[in-house]
Amino acid sequence: MSLLTLRTRRLRAAHWQELTEADLAVLFAPKVVQWLPEGFQTQSRDRARRDFLAAVAQQAEVIGLCAAKGQAIGLLILSYSEDGSKTRNLGYLFAEAAWGQGLASELISGLQAHFSGSGICLSGGVMQENAASARVLEKAGFTPQPAGGETIYNWCASG
Repeated sequence: MSLLTLRTRRLRAAHWQELTEADLAVLFAPKVVQWLPEGFQTQSRDRARRDFLAAVAQQAEVIGLCAAKGQAIGLLILSYSEDGSKTRNLGYLFAEAAWGQGLASELISGLQAHFSGSGICLSGGVMQENAASARVLEKAGFTPQPAGGETIYNWCASG
């Protein structure tokens, strides 16, 4: 079940390698990556960003997210299942220009439809300061569990 088939009303998946240098610069802007794991904040050049995403792609599906008109507006990262586990760790980010438009909620809803009936569990950590992402996951029915400086949100598809 490749994520490259993922489509919603306003989003479509794309190979992250097809994103331009300008696309990646916007997606790795300091304000965009401020609540993400540290590796995201240290990538200030195109080659470093591409090397970083290639390394992440060894452990997870990395997907570009494009708007209906084709412009890149986000990234989706979903870990591969480990040792027969049905749990996949979820991460996503959107360009600042795309914030406040409901695209994160649309993405999560699209993922839930994509995995419907599969028994897959999605798990995503959200830093306490990132209230917007927490709201998105809570509205989508994810269950929160506090874990230090972040909250882990879980959702499982019936299977």
